Amino acid sequence: MPEPSSMPIPPLGIVLDRPGKYRVVTSVAAMGEILTMRWPEDQQGDAWQAAVSACLRALEEQANGEAARAAFIMAAEDAGIRVNADAEQFRPPKL
Repeated sequence: MPEPSSMPIPPLGIVLDRPGKYRVVTSVAAMGEILTMRWPEDQQGDAWQAAVSACLRALEEQANGEAARAAFIMAAEDAGIRVNADAEQFRPPKL
């Protein structure tokens, strides 16, 4: 079974600290870290809770990374946090 931190998802970008500067997120564990350690406290509503739960479920079951990603995107949009879910923009170039 893969390590939880290696549970990949299609890349997405989220703006947390510096306006216009995306942080690229590529795993369920990274989404969980953002939700629990970096998310604005005043934006931890129902959508945030659903995203945290989806990430925990995905890590426990080692499945449903796509569902966790979708919940994370919805939580960001609900909180007014800029998110770009276009995975192709954040994939490394092919050599």
